[in-house]
Amino acid sequence: MALWVLITVAMVIFIGLSLSDDLKVGSYTLSKARFPETLLVQSELKDTLDMKDNLETFPDSLLISQPEIIEPDTTVHKLLVFGDSMTHHLAMSISKYGTKNQYKVLGVTWESSSIPGWSNSGKVKQYIEMWNPDFIIVSLGSNEMELKHFDRRIPDVKKIVEEMGKVPFVWAGPPLWKKDKGVYAMLEEALPPGVLFRAEGIEIPRGPDKVHPTKHGADIWADTLMRWISHSRHPILAEKPDSGTTTRGHKFIYLHPND
Repeated sequence: MALWVLITVAMVIFIGLSLSDDLKVGSYTLSKARFPETLLVQSELKDTLDMKDNLETFPDSLLISQPEIIEPDTTVHKLLVFGDSMTHHLAMSISKYGTKNQYKVLGVTWESSSIPGWSNSGKVKQYIEMWNPDFIIVSLGSNEMELKHFDRRIPDVKKIVEEMGKVPFVWAGPPLWKKDKGVYAMLEEALPPGVLFRAEGIEIPRGPDKVHPTKHGADIWADTLMRWISHSRHPILAEKPDSGTTTRGHKFIYLHPND
């Protein structure tokens, strides 16, 4: 009986010391025991694991990291849009955003052009020197949809990126009209993170060929792209224009396949 009393008293003293601040006795300091913190950590860990078992109640902040919010670049005054035949109406739609947000747009459409065509022709450098843009939107990939060896385009994509130098850019991926066989995976691998806009799942009205967007379809494509740009690696001002906004003051160049 006396043994149990001693054990009980010892436990009470031990728990009391563990919950109290460090105790000084003469020149010695008795540090409190750390087991309450351990118990709390174990309890919190158990709660976390229980929450992971039921993801509906698990906070999103613990599942994904929140991206850093970057303010839009207000120094963009000249924007270059270049690419294949999908580009013409897209550039015109983006120019309405230019009118609304105070930047000029140059659209360069090269009919039937491909990624290697742009990377090997010197046209990227040519139009950058001509326009001196503060921002670039690339619209290429539609003529790569039927490739069998997508990886062969990676060096060309990287060469285009290299030719753009330090000019901030985003790459507007092709507005899919059929199942993607690998063009987006290739672009994801070749491009820096945060610059590829994936135009997938967008309901875009098409022209008679069932491929190229109509003017209205290009507006929808551009609206979706410009909303995304505010969350991209290089956000710019992208306030949506009014319905009556025109494309005056901007420039558009249309190149034929042999140009």
